[in-house]
Amino acid sequence: MMAVRFTKEQRQNIVREFAIRHNGVFNPRLFLDEVRRVGEEHPAFGWFEWDQEKAALAWQVEQARDFARDLRVTFKVEEFRPASAVRVVTREMPLVLSPIDHRHHGSGYVLTNPENPDHMREHCRQAAQALGAWIGRYASAVEHIGGSLEPLDSLSKDLAIDASRAN
Repeated sequence: MMAVRFTKEQRQNIVREFAIRHNGVFNPRLFLDEVRRVGEEHPAFGWFEWDQEKAALAWQVEQARDFARDLRVTFKVEEFRPASAVRVVTREMPLVLSPIDHRHHGSGYVLTNPENPDHMREHCRQAAQALGAWIGRYASAVEHIGGSLEPLDSLSKDLAIDASRAN
């Protein structure tokens, strides 16, 4: 894994300088080749795991994550409304969750149970985090087309509130 920590600004500068030298394109394979060729003198050298056994294991762990990443559990929710029939709605969520608080321990994933309030709070927490990241990444595109981020910001806040509720 990474031996050296980099700030976002440092990484951005390194990537920008590389892309400028390569006609405005950042090609990860070419970047890695350059870092390997230049060696310890390259500013990004410390980011990479150069022990091939450790690097292979890290890659296989990432492949195992990919194996489970897009799997879904489907469940039904009954919605009761006054003076109307019960409506059954089918919903989906990830089959497994990787609790954010346990990720630095490498604890892995838990099998999702939609009836478990802790699992639903964690799911809302991750949704709020992902939506916040999406807003951060694409705000300028939404504003470019004259759209409003207000509904998404509100939704992100609602998800975060639900995620923080105690049992």
